[in-house]
Amino acid sequence: MAAAKKKSRKELLKEPDVVLTWSTRLLAAVAAHKNAIAIGVIGLLAAAALYSGYQYYVHRQEARAGVLLQEAMAKYERLRAGESPEKAAKAVAEDFQRLIADYGSRANGDTARLIYGNILYEAGDFSRAAELYRALQARFGEFPLVRFQVIQSLGYTLAALQDDAGAARTFEAALAVADPRLADGVLYQLGTLYARLGQTEKSTAAFKRILADHPDSAYVAMVKERVSL
Repeated sequence: MAAAKKKSRKELLKEPDVVLTWSTRLLAAVAAHKNAIAIGVIGLLAAAALYSGYQYYVHRQEARAGVLLQEAMAKYERLRAGESPEKAAKAVAEDFQRLIADYGSRANGDTARLIYGNILYEAGDFSRAAELYRALQARFGEFPLVRFQVIQSLGYTLAALQDDAGAARTFEAALAVADPRLADGVLYQLGTLYARLGQTEKSTAAFKRILADHPDSAYVAMVKERVSL
């Protein structure tokens, strides 16, 4: 069987709005059979039409956002191949900002925030990256690994902004939701931050936890240099 032709973004955007189409058909049916259809049945039909139309509307919005997100990412990758992170981030700023403004309540809007936050972090714009990560802290509840990465990314960003206390609190939150197999990196950051904050006991405890729970970690050699066993 031949594969179905993939519709372009322009074609998708030109498709008739199913919400309006269903509403028109429903009103026509009610007008033609107003004497035969009970009020309760009309109400059920209306509710079903509105729900189905809303579901389609949400899906359609997500599809539009997904296409725009792919285009913005592809543009960034092309630019990043020959430009500095700062110039590439500046060139795609309008694309991501418009996407977030128009589709910020959609799942792909959240994905755009995360990707743009990473782009800004790479470009050294830590303040704006932190704003985007903060907006996502309570999101991605159904995707624990992504939520962990969001919180961890905020921790790194706050550390880059020299907010050691805020970074430590954020990495503590990341540790609380981390897959145990990924906890060694968070513990190392906590050990380092606690040391900078003068909290020696907490720093040593974090480092020793790496040695005890993650003996094969890439951080072991660095930890042994910092902790007297």
